[in-house]
Amino acid sequence: MLNARFSELYLNNYSRLLRIAKVYIPEPEEAENIVHDVFVNVWEHRDHVFNMDNVEGYIAISLKNRCLDYLKHLLHVAEYANHVTEKLREDLTMKINSLNCYDAASSYDSEVITQAIQNAIKGLPPRCRQVFLLSRREYLKNAEIALRMGISENTVEAQMTIAIRKLRSALSRFIPQVNKKTVTRSKTAMIRNIAEAV
Repeated sequence: MLNARFSELYLNNYSRLLRIAKVYIPEPEEAENIVHDVFVNVWEHRDHVFNMDNVEGYIAISLKNRCLDYLKHLLHVAEYANHVTEKLREDLTMKINSLNCYDAASSYDSEVITQAIQNAIKGLPPRCRQVFLLSRREYLKNAEIALRMGISENTVEAQMTIAIRKLRSALSRFIPQVNKKTVTRSKTAMIRNIAEAV
């Protein structure tokens, strides 16, 4: 089970992590090595890591810290190398300062959530997806959707209910747990967020 979970985590996140690493790390091979190190660390500590609430946030912060360590090492070496230009020192310092300000978990979460929303919408049954997108992308009312699709308003409402239920299920790990009094408000906010993301 842990093997399957690790494989899924690796396949879903490797490209994204590498893209982030390449922004900060000058050498592509080193960027790849750093990303591989992040996953080796996850595997070595898998019992602990997979019990965390936000594994993706953890690996994003791990990547940030490893990139920082690497850049600080390069800067340290540059300080004592006569042949290193002042421009390289400035570039390294700028990257370190930029990376220090980078909120890895939040930025990464936003990208992960957007991708999850798009995948969840693609996974809806065709007619259900069409109704949902007409409502949320084109902002059509139920009566307008019914007219365009040649179905009843009741069918539109039923398809929207199915879409929301399936999306809630697919995106449940991103939705905070709420008490019964705030369920309706949370559902409305979630739908609004999904509509804005697609």
